[in-house]
Amino acid sequence: MDRSVKRRRFVQVAGTGLAVGLAGCAGDNGEDDDTGDDDAGDDHEDDGDEASEDVEEGLIYAFAPETIAVIDPEDGEVVDEITEGLDDEGWGDPRITADYDEIYVIRESPSQVLVIDTAAREIVDEIDIGPDGTHMYHPNDDEMWAHSDEEGTFYVIDTDSHEVTEIVESGLETEGHGKLLYHEDFGSMGYATNVNDPGAPVIDLENYERSDFIEFENEDEGTHYKAYAPETELAYFEFGDETVVVDTESDEVVDTLDFAGGMYLSPDEDVMGVLDGNEIRFLDATSEDSEELAVVEVDEGPDALRYHESEDGTLYAYTAHTQADEASVIDVEAGEVVETVEIGDIERPEGADHLHRTAVAGGGYFVSPADADGTVAVVDMEAQEAVDQVEVGEGVDTVQYVGDSGTGYTGSLR
Repeated sequence: MDRSVKRRRFVQVAGTGLAVGLAGCAGDNGEDDDTGDDDAGDDHEDDGDEASEDVEEGLIYAFAPETIAVIDPEDGEVVDEITEGLDDEGWGDPRITADYDEIYVIRESPSQVLVIDTAAREIVDEIDIGPDGTHMYHPNDDEMWAHSDEEGTFYVIDTDSHEVTEIVESGLETEGHGKLLYHEDFGSMGYATNVNDPGAPVIDLENYERSDFIEFENEDEGTHYKAYAPETELAYFEFGDETVVVDTESDEVVDTLDFAGGMYLSPDEDVMGVLDGNEIRFLDATSEDSEELAVVEVDEGPDALRYHESEDGTLYAYTAHTQADEASVIDVEAGEVVETVEIGDIERPEGADHLHRTAVAGGGYFVSPADADGTVAVVDMEAQEAVDQVEVGEGVDTVQYVGDSGTGYTGSLR
Protein backbone atom coordinates (compact mmCIF):
# COMPACT_ATOMS: atom_id res chain seq x y z
CA MET A 1 0.00 0.00 0.00
CA ASP A 2 1.24 3.49 -0.85
CA ARG A 3 1.79 5.35 2.41
CA SER A 4 2.26 8.84 1.00
CA VAL A 5 2.65 11.77 3.37
CA LYS A 6 -0.70 12.72 4.84
CA ARG A 7 -2.30 16.06 4.01
CA ARG A 8 -4.61 15.68 6.99
CA ARG A 9 -4.08 14.17 10.41
CA PHE A 10 -5.94 10.90 10.81
CA VAL A 11 -7.91 10.85 14.03
CA GLN A 12 -9.44 8.20 16.22
CA VAL A 13 -13.08 8.61 17.14
CA ALA A 14 -15.74 6.14 18.25
CA GLY A 15 -19.52 6.22 18.45
CA THR A 16 -22.23 3.67 17.85
CA GLY A 17 -25.86 2.67 17.63
CA LEU A 18 -28.30 -0.21 17.94
CA ALA A 19 -30.03 -1.84 15.03
CA VAL A 20 -30.26 -4.70 12.64
CA GLY A 21 -28.53 -4.89 9.37
CA LEU A 22 -27.15 -7.44 6.98
CA ALA A 23 -25.64 -10.07 9.22
CA GLY A 24 -23.91 -8.73 12.18
CA CYS A 25 -23.91 -4.95 12.11
CA ALA A 26 -26.26 -2.10 12.79
CA GLY A 27 -28.57 0.13 10.91
CA ASP A 28 -32.16 -0.66 11.62
CA ASN A 29 -33.65 -1.87 14.84
CA GLY A 30 -34.37 -5.57 14.71
CA GLU A 31 -33.12 -8.14 12.26
CA ASP A 32 -29.43 -7.90 11.54
CA ASP A 33 -28.61 -7.65 7.84
CA ASP A 34 -24.89 -7.06 7.94
CA THR A 35 -24.61 -3.54 9.24
CA GLY A 36 -21.37 -2.20 13.18
CA ASP A 37 -19.29 -1.93 13.26
CA ASP A 38 -21.13 -1.13 15.92
CA ASP A 39 -18.73 -0.65 14.59
CA ALA A 40 -18.73 1.16 17.43
CA GLY A 41 -18.73 2.10 14.30
CA ASP A 42 -16.65 3.01 14.40
CA ASP A 43 -13.19 3.39 14.11
CA HIS A 44 -10.53 4.72 16.36
CA GLU A 45 -10.05 5.94 19.88
CA ASP A 46 -9.89 9.71 20.12
CA ASP A 47 -6.25 10.70 20.40
CA GLY A 48 -6.45 13.60 22.78
CA ASP A 49 -7.88 16.69 21.08
CA GLU A 50 -9.37 19.12 23.59
CA ALA A 51 -13.07 19.82 23.52
CA SER A 52 -14.36 23.23 22.50
CA GLU A 53 -14.90 25.48 25.51
CA ASP A 54 -18.71 25.43 25.26
CA VAL A 55 -18.99 21.66 24.89
CA GLU A 56 -20.00 19.73 28.02
CA GLU A 57 -18.18 16.41 27.95
CA GLY A 58 -19.47 13.22 29.49
CA LEU A 59 -23.01 13.41 28.11
CA ILE A 60 -24.80 10.73 26.09
CA TYR A 61 -26.94 11.50 23.03
CA ALA A 62 -29.66 8.85 22.67
CA PHE A 63 -31.60 8.61 19.39
CA ALA A 64 -35.26 7.54 19.33
CA PRO A 65 -37.87 7.91 16.54
CA GLU A 66 -39.37 11.10 17.97
CA THR A 67 -36.55 12.58 20.01
CA ILE A 68 -32.82 12.90 20.55
CA ALA A 69 -32.32 12.83 24.32
CA VAL A 70 -29.27 14.29 26.02
CA ILE A 71 -28.44 12.19 29.09
CA ASP A 72 -26.18 12.94 32.02
CA PRO A 73 -25.02 9.44 33.03
CA GLU A 74 -23.78 10.60 36.44
CA ASP A 75 -27.24 11.81 37.42
CA GLY A 76 -29.08 9.20 35.38
CA GLU A 77 -31.47 11.67 33.81
CA VAL A 78 -32.37 13.42 30.57
CA VAL A 79 -31.08 16.99 30.75
CA ASP A 80 -32.23 18.17 27.33
CA GLU A 81 -34.09 16.98 24.22
CA ILE A 82 -34.07 17.73 20.52
CA THR A 83 -37.47 17.12 18.93
CA GLU A 84 -37.97 19.79 16.26
CA GLY A 85 -38.34 18.29 12.79
CA LEU A 86 -38.19 14.67 14.00
CA ASP A 87 -40.96 12.28 13.03
CA ASP A 88 -40.72 8.49 13.23
CA GLU A 89 -37.02 8.55 12.45
CA GLY A 90 -34.73 5.62 11.79
CA TRP A 91 -31.06 6.09 12.56
CA GLY A 92 -27.75 4.84 11.21
CA ASP A 93 -24.28 5.53 12.58
CA PRO A 94 -23.49 8.62 14.61
CA ARG A 95 -19.96 10.09 14.58
CA ILE A 96 -18.50 12.88 16.69
CA THR A 97 -15.76 15.29 15.63
CA ALA A 98 -12.35 15.24 17.33
CA ASP A 99 -13.10 18.36 19.37
CA TYR A 100 -16.55 16.97 20.25
CA ASP A 101 -18.36 20.08 18.98
CA GLU A 102 -20.51 18.31 16.37
CA ILE A 103 -22.25 14.97 16.06
CA TYR A 104 -23.07 13.67 12.58
CA VAL A 105 -25.75 10.99 12.38
CA ILE A 106 -27.31 9.15 9.45
CA ARG A 107 -31.05 9.67 9.06
CA GLU A 108 -32.66 6.82 7.15
CA SER A 109 -35.57 8.67 5.51
CA PRO A 110 -35.07 11.04 3.88
CA SER A 111 -31.52 9.86 3.18
CA GLN A 112 -29.55 12.48 5.04
CA VAL A 113 -26.83 13.18 7.54
CA LEU A 114 -27.94 15.47 10.36
CA VAL A 115 -25.39 17.72 12.05
CA ILE A 116 -25.88 18.45 15.76
CA ASP A 117 -24.11 21.29 17.54
CA THR A 118 -23.23 19.80 20.94
CA ALA A 119 -22.83 23.20 22.61
CA ALA A 120 -26.19 24.54 21.41
CA ARG A 121 -27.77 21.06 21.55
CA GLU A 122 -29.61 21.58 18.29
CA ILE A 123 -29.66 20.32 14.71
CA VAL A 124 -27.78 22.85 12.59
CA ASP A 125 -27.75 21.19 9.17
CA GLU A 126 -29.26 18.45 7.00
CA ILE A 127 -27.05 16.97 4.27
CA ASP A 128 -28.48 14.83 1.47
CA ILE A 129 -26.67 11.57 0.73
CA GLY A 130 -27.41 8.46 -1.33
CA PRO A 131 -30.14 5.99 -0.29
CA ASP A 132 -29.88 3.22 2.30
CA GLY A 133 -27.20 4.76 4.50
CA THR A 134 -26.02 2.80 7.52
CA HIS A 135 -22.36 3.43 8.32
CA MET A 136 -20.31 6.59 8.58
CA TYR A 137 -16.63 7.19 9.31
CA HIS A 138 -14.37 10.09 10.35
CA PRO A 139 -10.97 9.24 8.83
CA ASN A 140 -9.56 12.75 9.21
CA ASP A 141 -10.30 16.05 10.92
CA ASP A 142 -11.93 17.57 7.84
CA GLU A 143 -14.32 14.90 6.58
CA MET A 144 -17.08 12.42 7.34
CA TRP A 145 -17.55 9.49 4.94
CA ALA A 146 -21.15 8.21 4.84
CA HIS A 147 -21.85 5.01 2.92
CA SER A 148 -24.87 4.51 0.66
CA ASP A 149 -25.57 0.78 0.54
CA GLU A 150 -27.89 1.08 -2.46
CA GLU A 151 -25.16 2.74 -4.51
CA GLY A 152 -22.06 1.13 -2.97
CA THR A 153 -20.54 4.60 -2.61
CA PHE A 154 -19.14 6.87 0.09
CA TYR A 155 -20.43 10.43 0.33
CA VAL A 156 -17.60 12.64 1.57
CA ILE A 157 -18.84 15.52 3.75
CA ASP A 158 -16.69 18.56 4.53
CA THR A 159 -17.02 19.22 8.28
CA ASP A 160 -16.58 22.99 7.83
CA SER A 161 -19.02 23.65 4.98
CA HIS A 162 -21.36 20.69 5.70
CA GLU A 163 -21.40 19.96 1.97
CA VAL A 164 -20.83 16.76 0.02
CA THR A 165 -17.55 17.37 -1.77
CA GLU A 166 -16.85 13.94 -3.30
CA ILE A 167 -18.62 10.66 -4.07
CA VAL A 168 -16.33 7.63 -3.99
CA GLU A 169 -17.30 4.42 -5.79
CA SER A 170 -16.20 1.67 -3.44
CA GLY A 171 -18.26 -1.41 -4.38
CA LEU A 172 -17.36 -3.22 -7.58
CA GLU A 173 -21.02 -3.44 -8.59
CA THR A 174 -21.94 0.08 -7.40
CA GLU A 175 -24.15 -1.43 -4.70
CA GLY A 176 -23.89 -3.35 -1.45
CA HIS A 177 -23.56 -2.79 2.28
CA GLY A 178 -20.10 -1.40 2.97
CA LYS A 179 -17.65 -0.24 5.61
CA LEU A 180 -14.35 1.65 5.74
CA LEU A 181 -11.15 0.55 7.50
CA TYR A 182 -8.57 3.25 8.19
CA HIS A 183 -5.72 3.91 10.58
CA GLU A 184 -2.99 6.50 10.85
CA ASP A 185 -0.50 3.76 9.87
CA PHE A 186 -2.10 3.65 6.41
CA GLY A 187 -1.27 7.24 5.55
CA SER A 188 -3.67 8.45 2.86
CA MET A 189 -4.93 4.98 2.02
CA GLY A 190 -7.62 2.76 3.50
CA TYR A 191 -9.63 -0.38 2.84
CA ALA A 192 -13.34 -0.92 2.30
CA THR A 193 -15.56 -3.94 2.68
CA ASN A 194 -18.69 -4.80 0.73
CA VAL A 195 -20.98 -7.78 1.22
CA ASN A 196 -21.22 -8.19 -2.57
CA ASP A 197 -17.48 -8.13 -3.31
CA PRO A 198 -15.10 -11.13 -2.92
CA GLY A 199 -12.26 -9.14 -1.41
CA ALA A 200 -11.18 -5.75 -0.09
CA PRO A 201 -11.24 -2.57 -2.19
CA VAL A 202 -8.24 -0.33 -1.55
CA ILE A 203 -9.39 3.29 -1.17
CA ASP A 204 -7.25 6.36 -1.88
CA LEU A 205 -8.56 8.78 0.74
CA GLU A 206 -6.91 11.82 -0.83
CA ASN A 207 -7.73 11.18 -4.49
CA TYR A 208 -11.17 9.83 -3.60
CA GLU A 209 -11.06 6.66 -5.65
CA ARG A 210 -10.83 2.89 -5.47
CA SER A 211 -7.21 2.40 -6.46
CA ASP A 212 -6.94 -1.38 -6.18
CA PHE A 213 -8.79 -4.52 -5.15
CA ILE A 214 -7.42 -7.39 -3.05
CA GLU A 215 -9.20 -10.48 -4.31
CA PHE A 216 -9.93 -13.38 -1.96
CA GLU A 217 -10.39 -16.97 -3.07
CA ASN A 218 -14.16 -17.57 -3.00
CA GLU A 219 -15.95 -15.37 -5.54
CA ASP A 220 -19.34 -16.26 -4.03
CA GLU A 221 -18.64 -14.55 -0.68
CA GLY A 222 -18.40 -10.91 0.36
CA THR A 223 -16.61 -8.93 3.05
CA HIS A 224 -18.15 -7.28 6.08
CA TYR A 225 -16.52 -6.75 9.49
CA LYS A 226 -12.92 -5.56 9.57
CA ALA A 227 -10.13 -4.68 11.98
CA TYR A 228 -6.47 -3.70 12.08
CA ALA A 229 -3.75 -4.72 14.55
CA PRO A 230 -1.07 -1.98 14.60
CA GLU A 231 1.60 -4.09 16.30
CA THR A 232 1.65 -6.67 13.47
CA GLU A 233 0.34 -4.40 10.68
CA LEU A 234 -2.22 -7.07 9.85
CA ALA A 235 -5.75 -6.30 8.65
CA TYR A 236 -8.60 -8.72 9.32
CA PHE A 237 -11.65 -9.11 7.06
CA GLU A 238 -14.77 -11.15 7.74
CA PHE A 239 -15.33 -13.25 4.60
CA GLY A 240 -18.25 -15.66 4.82
CA ASP A 241 -17.55 -17.94 7.78
CA GLU A 242 -13.81 -17.23 7.69
CA THR A 243 -11.55 -14.31 8.56
CA VAL A 244 -8.98 -13.38 5.92
CA VAL A 245 -5.76 -11.82 7.22
CA VAL A 246 -3.93 -9.31 4.98
CA ASP A 247 -0.42 -7.91 5.39
CA THR A 248 -0.95 -4.17 4.92
CA GLU A 249 2.66 -3.65 3.77
CA SER A 250 2.27 -5.96 0.77
CA ASP A 251 -1.54 -6.11 0.50
CA GLU A 252 -1.23 -9.88 0.29
CA VAL A 253 -3.31 -12.53 2.06
CA VAL A 254 -1.11 -14.20 4.68
CA ASP A 255 -3.57 -16.27 6.71
CA THR A 256 -7.17 -17.46 6.97
CA LEU A 257 -8.91 -18.10 10.29
CA ASP A 258 -11.74 -20.63 10.42
CA PHE A 259 -14.17 -18.32 12.27
CA ALA A 260 -15.63 -14.90 11.66
CA GLY A 261 -17.68 -12.13 13.23
CA GLY A 262 -17.52 -8.64 14.67
CA MET A 263 -13.99 -7.66 15.79
CA TYR A 264 -13.11 -5.36 18.70
CA LEU A 265 -9.66 -4.34 19.93
CA SER A 266 -8.80 -3.47 23.52
CA PRO A 267 -7.73 0.11 24.35
CA ASP A 268 -4.05 -0.86 24.27
CA GLU A 269 -4.68 -2.70 20.97
CA ASP A 270 -3.06 -5.88 22.33
CA VAL A 271 -6.22 -8.03 22.44
CA MET A 272 -8.90 -8.53 19.81
CA GLY A 273 -12.26 -10.04 20.65
CA VAL A 274 -14.12 -11.79 17.81
CA LEU A 275 -17.85 -12.49 18.12
CA ASP A 276 -18.32 -16.04 16.87
CA GLY A 277 -21.93 -17.05 17.47
CA ASN A 278 -22.38 -17.62 21.21
CA GLU A 279 -18.63 -17.57 21.73
CA ILE A 280 -16.16 -14.72 21.99
CA ARG A 281 -12.66 -15.58 20.84
CA PHE A 282 -9.96 -13.38 22.33
CA LEU A 283 -6.86 -13.21 20.13
CA ASP A 284 -3.38 -11.87 20.78
CA ALA A 285 -3.33 -8.85 18.45
CA THR A 286 0.47 -8.61 18.84
CA SER A 287 0.95 -12.13 17.48
CA GLU A 288 1.77 -12.70 13.82
CA ASP A 289 -0.26 -15.92 13.86
CA SER A 290 -3.24 -14.40 15.74
CA GLU A 291 -2.74 -16.67 18.75
CA GLU A 292 -5.95 -17.55 20.57
CA LEU A 293 -5.84 -16.47 24.23
CA ALA A 294 -9.28 -17.65 25.37
CA VAL A 295 -12.70 -18.72 24.13
CA VAL A 296 -15.59 -17.59 26.32
CA GLU A 297 -19.10 -18.96 25.87
CA VAL A 298 -21.76 -16.29 26.29
CA ASP A 299 -25.34 -17.52 26.03
CA GLU A 300 -28.12 -15.34 24.62
CA GLY A 301 -26.18 -13.73 21.76
CA PRO A 302 -23.18 -11.56 22.67
CA ASP A 303 -22.71 -8.26 20.82
CA ALA A 304 -21.26 -4.73 21.19
CA LEU A 305 -17.99 -5.59 22.95
CA ARG A 306 -16.49 -2.77 25.05
CA TYR A 307 -13.46 -2.92 27.36
CA HIS A 308 -12.61 -1.59 30.80
CA GLU A 309 -9.32 -1.80 32.69
CA SER A 310 -10.10 -1.86 36.39
CA GLU A 311 -8.17 -0.06 39.12
CA ASP A 312 -6.22 -3.26 39.85
CA GLY A 313 -5.20 -3.61 36.18
CA THR A 314 -7.62 -6.40 35.23
CA LEU A 315 -9.00 -6.14 31.69
CA TYR A 316 -12.75 -6.72 31.47
CA ALA A 317 -14.91 -6.95 28.37
CA TYR A 318 -18.57 -5.94 28.50
CA THR A 319 -20.95 -7.40 25.95
CA ALA A 320 -24.66 -6.68 25.47
CA HIS A 321 -26.95 -9.64 24.75
CA THR A 322 -29.33 -9.77 21.80
CA GLN A 323 -31.48 -12.60 23.19
CA ALA A 324 -31.82 -11.40 26.79
CA ASP A 325 -32.13 -8.17 28.77
CA GLU A 326 -28.61 -8.50 30.14
CA ALA A 327 -24.96 -7.73 29.55
CA SER A 328 -22.09 -10.00 30.55
CA VAL A 329 -18.85 -8.90 32.17
CA ILE A 330 -15.87 -11.01 31.11
CA ASP A 331 -12.47 -11.28 32.78
CA VAL A 332 -10.39 -11.48 29.61
CA GLU A 333 -7.27 -13.03 31.13
CA ALA A 334 -9.23 -15.59 33.12
CA GLY A 335 -11.45 -16.30 30.09
CA GLU A 336 -14.70 -16.39 32.02
CA VAL A 337 -17.91 -14.47 32.64
CA VAL A 338 -17.73 -12.99 36.14
CA GLU A 339 -20.95 -10.96 36.27
CA THR A 340 -24.20 -10.22 34.45
CA VAL A 341 -26.20 -7.01 34.73
CA GLU A 342 -29.72 -6.14 33.60
CA ILE A 343 -29.80 -3.48 30.85
CA GLY A 344 -33.34 -3.65 29.45
CA ASP A 345 -34.78 -5.45 26.45
CA ILE A 346 -34.72 -4.96 22.67
CA GLU A 347 -37.28 -5.68 19.97
CA ARG A 348 -37.02 -9.10 18.33
CA PRO A 349 -39.03 -9.10 15.09
CA GLU A 350 -40.65 -12.42 14.19
CA GLY A 351 -38.50 -14.36 11.75
CA ALA A 352 -35.37 -12.30 12.35
CA ASP A 353 -32.30 -14.50 11.92
CA HIS A 354 -29.79 -11.99 13.21
CA LEU A 355 -30.16 -9.32 15.85
CA HIS A 356 -27.82 -6.53 16.77
CA ARG A 357 -27.51 -4.59 19.99
CA THR A 358 -25.05 -1.84 20.62
CA ALA A 359 -23.36 0.01 23.44
CA VAL A 360 -20.79 2.72 24.00
CA ALA A 361 -18.23 3.12 26.75
CA GLY A 362 -17.20 6.47 28.18
CA GLY A 363 -16.51 8.14 31.49
CA GLY A 364 -16.32 4.75 33.18
CA TYR A 365 -19.82 3.80 32.02
CA PHE A 366 -21.14 1.10 29.70
CA VAL A 367 -24.25 2.52 28.03
CA SER A 368 -26.72 0.49 25.98
CA PRO A 369 -30.18 1.37 24.60
CA ALA A 370 -33.17 -0.92 25.01
CA ASP A 371 -35.66 -0.03 22.27
CA ALA A 372 -38.43 -2.36 23.50
CA ASP A 373 -38.38 -0.75 26.96
CA GLY A 374 -37.67 2.77 25.71
CA THR A 375 -34.76 3.11 28.12
CA VAL A 376 -31.00 3.57 28.11
CA ALA A 377 -29.01 1.54 30.63
CA VAL A 378 -26.09 3.12 32.45
CA VAL A 379 -23.66 0.59 33.95
CA ASP A 380 -20.77 1.50 36.26
CA MET A 381 -17.91 -0.50 34.70
CA GLU A 382 -15.72 -0.44 37.80
CA ALA A 383 -18.51 -1.53 40.16
CA GLN A 384 -19.96 -3.90 37.53
CA GLU A 385 -23.51 -2.88 38.29
CA ALA A 386 -26.35 -1.05 36.54
CA VAL A 387 -26.87 2.32 38.19
CA ASP A 388 -29.72 3.72 36.08
CA GLN A 389 -32.34 2.90 33.44
CA VAL A 390 -33.04 6.28 31.87
CA GLU A 391 -36.46 6.74 30.26
CA VAL A 392 -36.10 8.11 26.71
CA GLY A 393 -38.91 6.73 24.56
CA GLU A 394 -39.92 3.59 22.71
CA GLY A 395 -37.59 2.73 19.86
CA VAL A 396 -34.43 4.32 21.28
CA ASP A 397 -31.71 2.35 19.56
CA THR A 398 -28.62 4.48 19.00
CA VAL A 399 -26.23 6.23 21.40
CA GLN A 400 -23.20 8.52 21.15
CA TYR A 401 -20.83 9.56 23.95
CA VAL A 402 -19.47 13.12 24.05
CA GLY A 403 -15.81 12.78 24.98
CA ASP A 404 -12.99 10.26 24.88
CA SER A 405 -14.62 6.87 24.71
CA GLY A 406 -11.40 5.03 25.48
CA THR A 407 -12.63 2.02 23.53
CA GLY A 408 -9.52 1.60 21.42
CA TYR A 409 -9.53 0.74 17.75
CA THR A 410 -12.65 -1.20 16.80
CA GLY A 411 -13.09 -3.29 13.73
CA SER A 412 -16.68 -2.29 13.69
CA LEU A 413 -18.52 0.26 15.62
CA ARG A 414 -21.52 -1.33 14.37
